[in-house]
Amino acid sequence: MPALISEPLILQPPPDLPARFPQAVNQARQLALKYVHHYVVTEADLQTVGGVLWQTLDAEAALESARRAAGTRILPLIVASADPLAQSLPWECLYHPQHGFLGQQPGFTLSRRLAADASPPAALSTGPLKVLLFTSMPDDLDPEKERLDVESEQAAVLEALDPLIQDGLVELTTPDDGRFTHLQALLREETFHLVFLSGHGEFREIPFQPPEAVFIFEGEDGHATPVTGATLAQAFAGSAVQAVVLSACQSGKSSSADLSASLAGQLLHAGMPQVVGMRESILDVAGTRFSQALCAALGRRERLDVALQEARQAIAQPLALSGPHRDAVKEGLAELTWGQWCLPLLYSRDPGRSLIDWNFQPVPPEPPLLRYEQLAGIPLPQTFIGRRRALRELGRHLQSGSRQWLITGAGGQGKTSLAGRIAQRLESDGYLVRAYTAREARPWSEFIADLLEELEEELRKQVNRRLGRLAPLQQAQLIVQALLRQTQNRLALLLDNLETVQDPASGRIVNEDIATWLEACRPASGPSPLLLLTSRWAIPGWESAGRGHYPLPTPGYGDFLRYHQHLAGFRWPPERLRRLHRTLDGNFKGLELFHGLSRMAANEEAFLRQLEQAKTELRVYMAVETLVGYLQPPEQKLLNRLRAYHASVIADGVRVIARDLENSEELLRRLTGLSLVDVEWDVELRINRYRLSSVVADWLAERRDEPALEIRQRAARYQLWVFAHLQSTLEQALVAHEALRRV
Repeated sequence: MPALISEPLILQPPPDLPARFPQAVNQARQLALKYVHHYVVTEADLQTVGGVLWQTLDAEAALESARRAAGTRILPLIVASADPLAQSLPWECLYHPQHGFLGQQPGFTLSRRLAADASPPAALSTGPLKVLLFTSMPDDLDPEKERLDVESEQAAVLEALDPLIQDGLVELTTPDDGRFTHLQALLREETFHLVFLSGHGEFREIPFQPPEAVFIFEGEDGHATPVTGATLAQAFAGSAVQAVVLSACQSGKSSSADLSASLAGQLLHAGMPQVVGMRESILDVAGTRFSQALCAALGRRERLDVALQEARQAIAQPLALSGPHRDAVKEGLAELTWGQWCLPLLYSRDPGRSLIDWNFQPVPPEPPLLRYEQLAGIPLPQTFIGRRRALRELGRHLQSGSRQWLITGAGGQGKTSLAGRIAQRLESDGYLVRAYTAREARPWSEFIADLLEELEEELRKQVNRRLGRLAPLQQAQLIVQALLRQTQNRLALLLDNLETVQDPASGRIVNEDIATWLEACRPASGPSPLLLLTSRWAIPGWESAGRGHYPLPTPGYGDFLRYHQHLAGFRWPPERLRRLHRTLDGNFKGLELFHGLSRMAANEEAFLRQLEQAKTELRVYMAVETLVGYLQPPEQKLLNRLRAYHASVIADGVRVIARDLENSEELLRRLTGLSLVDVEWDVELRINRYRLSSVVADWLAERRDEPALEIRQRAARYQLWVFAHLQSTLEQALVAHEALRRV
């Protein structure tokens, strides 16, 4: 039930504020410098600045009168001023001697207004609330200084909105394309009421030039592409959007000389009813907690200013233990979150205005049938969910000229959907895309016949005249070169489920026709086709031919949660969702199997039975027992020893527990090649990390002895070494502590 709200109290800074209260301006500037230089901002710092700002308003009597009139209702406070310097001050930390921080206390809300809006408000749309969660993650941002943890923020928003989606109150869109042109297309073609714009923002003040705020989108090549606030505002013209939440650093920051210079200001001047921005750079961990609390409050149909007040409260305490966010758990940096709560600000033409007309009958979504569409003969889900990082990384490789990639991973990880999504993008870019799936009974010869049919008539006749005189390899090369010539080198071939034609003991392609064609497509001095292969297993010698191998990481919690929302049609407690993700290791197929067993587990015991059955079926689907049976004794030993690590480690960590095993690098390569060990890229260290799949680990725990004490001791000592010399973070300290506890 939404909170009861009283009439607002308008707080107007005096027009001569700089002259009468120069200390307020100076202290606000000193506070801003603390954020810029990453100093700890304490409650005393905020109280000092906020107390001086309260004195400038001379509103003691007005506040007490409004507070008495409000009774038990929430009192909205609106700082109203068209003066750029006044609006550049940190009013969110406004401090009252009796009530404390007004921007944080539950009895108030605090927002900003530039000027009264005389225009009549447009009619509100009827629900459900349509939310766009748009994220931008360019490839070339500094991974340590600029790379934002938008995946965690997405997961937090998804978790908060999940019950509302299942109740039919909210519809959510999460695109995997971070280009500005894609945002423009979405706003032009679809209806949204609330937009989260998550990424990297900058406020630029260059001497002798007007100040400028920009948001960093992804370019066509995946690199950072700045878009000015004015250009961004134009994208919302004519849309039904009622509020934009800018989860971007400095999105609310403006110049004391130009009030409209900030991203938030540009959107507001363009007519957006309400805009949330960040006054300074906000830490990932604080931004994630803020977004989650904001969505949870909006889900109760609270007004945006009420939701914002609750979200500030959620980040009002140090967040050192709030999750695996490296920038907030580095040694000493947890204290930086003390001053983060006052950074989110709200510009609103009317804080009392709702985002939609909530007077509607929600219709809970039915669990959808998994509908598929055809891409060159391969069925792909109509809705592609998640895998944003994989799309970005593979897209970067393809743009850089590395045109042939093998995508490997355990069954159910989404390899076909990922490769198909990339192929769809290639097709929209003008490539001729043709696909073959080895899992089906379709003969390879039919696929080749279809390729020949793609040739123009005269060229096809020339090729057919020569084919009969050539050996199989030369035939394949002739067809490939003809297609490349016709398409001007824009030919893409997708070969799916190749494990069907591989020898599991060696990984070798046993279908000679397919092996011949892979050889014919090998990159050489001349043009070659763009090639995407998917398999559960690596192909020996593939990378030595100048081709790329992409081991597909386990789906993150955010991707898993979005797929659950796509499948479920009913509400789930967050603790069950997290347990489901851990037990099934984020596997999409495992989630399908789980949901296929029952509509909803009635109680905890039924949930656990259903989860155990889904895990058993997933093991069969992944062929865990069969794959382990293919391993040689040293390979089985290393696989079981990896249970000593409960967190991913780099190759050095694997060598530590495999010192007595010959060729440990080759053993590890074999285990990753069969997708029994997951591989993921560490953005900070810029090196691969390895982790035993939890599905495989559970299977081993039921059938193998625990790794010897000596092995577990080696693992624990190694984790301590990592904490001391490589990653001195709270997260790594907890990993080391758990490793010690296990021995």
